[in-house]
Amino acid sequence: MENQVNDQPLNVKGLILLIGTIFGALISFAACGSVLSLIGGLVGGLIVATIFISVILPHKESDR
Repeated sequence: MENQVNDQPLNVKGLILLIGTIFGALISFAACGSVLSLIGGLVGGLIVATIFISVILPHKESDR
C-alpha cells in the first residue's frame, strides 16, 4: 500500500469553483443572515469564480 504512486492530477479549476461558491455563500449569509442571501451568495460566488477562471487565470506569467 505505501509503495503506490498517486498519479492523479489535482483539479484546480474545480477547487476554485468549489471554494468560490462556499465562501460566497458564507460571506453573504454572515452579512444578511437569511436563506435567500445564502442562495444568492452561492450564485454570486459561482459567477465570480467562473470569471476568475476564464479571465484572470489563463494569463501567462512574465518571463522576466
